[in-house]
Amino acid sequence: MLLRQPYRGSDPKLVLAFDVGTTYSTISYCILYPGKVPQIQSVNRYPAQEHIGGNSRIPSILYYDSNGTVRAVGAEAQQEHIIEMAEDEGWMKLEWWKLHLQTKNLTANHIVIDDISLLPRGKNAVEVLGDFIQYLFRCARRYIEESHVNGSNLWRSSENRIEFVFTHPNGWEGPQQTQIRIAAVLSGLIPSTEDGMARVHLLTEGEACLHYCVANILASDAFSTTPILLASEDGEDDNSSPGQGVVVINAGGERIDLSAYSITLSPTLVKEIAAAECRLQGSCFVTRRAHSLLQEKLSGSRFGTPDVIQRMTDIFDSTTKWRFRNPEDSQYIKFGTIRDKDKNPQYNIRNGQLKLSGQDVADLFEPSISSIVEAFETQRKATGIPITFVFFTGSFAVSDWMFTKLQEYFQSLGISFGRPDSDCNKAVADGAVSYFIDRLVGTAAGVIYNDE
Repeated sequence: MLLRQPYRGSDPKLVLAFDVGTTYSTISYCILYPGKVPQIQSVNRYPAQEHIGGNSRIPSILYYDSNGTVRAVGAEAQQEHIIEMAEDEGWMKLEWWKLHLQTKNLTANHIVIDDISLLPRGKNAVEVLGDFIQYLFRCARRYIEESHVNGSNLWRSSENRIEFVFTHPNGWEGPQQTQIRIAAVLSGLIPSTEDGMARVHLLTEGEACLHYCVANILASDAFSTTPILLASEDGEDDNSSPGQGVVVINAGGERIDLSAYSITLSPTLVKEIAAAECRLQGSCFVTRRAHSLLQEKLSGSRFGTPDVIQRMTDIFDSTTKWRFRNPEDSQYIKFGTIRDKDKNPQYNIRNGQLKLSGQDVADLFEPSISSIVEAFETQRKATGIPITFVFFTGSFAVSDWMFTKLQEYFQSLGISFGRPDSDCNKAVADGAVSYFIDRLVGTAAGVIYNDE
């Protein structure tokens, strides 16, 4: 990892970074103490997830009642008693609501309006974002106060000076960035003043991932012997040395973003060399295809009802999808009890579990894999320099099958391919904090970002 310098400020400062995703969200932070080397940390405990050790993300889900009041958020919205109460009282469940903020020029033929939750009456997408940010803020406060010595005192002394970093998808420009700032005000994080707005910092997810990779991968022991070009001895950028081409693939629940940069080390000089590429083929679309597959396979079975199909889909999304590694191995979705079986062998349901062929599951991933390859080839043609490294980050990078298939492709091109050895889910939020604090304290590598 990069060696950061001690913080030179006279007072402690708190930096909070929010990665609000379409399906899951994360929070990272850093407490800057005068004279101390900064350390980036993550919020690893959320309401209704306390029993799960080290879970750094929560579902981007909200429940609203008929009056437009928030009733449950995140993992709390997935508790059985909340789901039952929501059905009894007619609450509205919001998933994928972030798509309401999406840029109009980013479309996909596999997304239809029915995929996006309707908004509560009288609420717009910016207000929903504000409600969700407010919840994340409360979670961050609780975690910091409980996890640090004198955490409550630290929070009270810093809460009116907190620096906020919000990440957003590549391609979001002025209108979407303005919406984030408005949501920060609506959530109560900052006042609607010039000083308040100055504490909100916006960063693309691609840039955040780049900072994460520079700090955690390029400077790691694993790459210590990798021949990355050095800048000229006097520290000036040598135009005759274009640097190594690096592509960062940030694959999340909804989007897959590719960003291309040239990088030299000592000092680290970074320059964007091609327009970002985005594809709407994240991990949630694997789940959507699984839902369609289950509907097709179980048509005519007593287990083919909408509620059972949805239960199977949810189990696939949380377990089967992430465990899949080999198309030659059958895959199982355990959805019921030992008494649940279908006498018709064509449905492959015995002892409360559905058996799927490994190839069927592999086929669910193929459109996402192909979209990454197509986007990479488009970007590679536009860079002007050879691509030497490709880094795979984001929640979808957790999938061993995705990693294996992409590794085969990039190795066939002679391109090094890797992913973080730490939690891939934290790459964006950690990188956002890294972006902010490295501008303040500097690093031994002297990171310079050039986006000309």
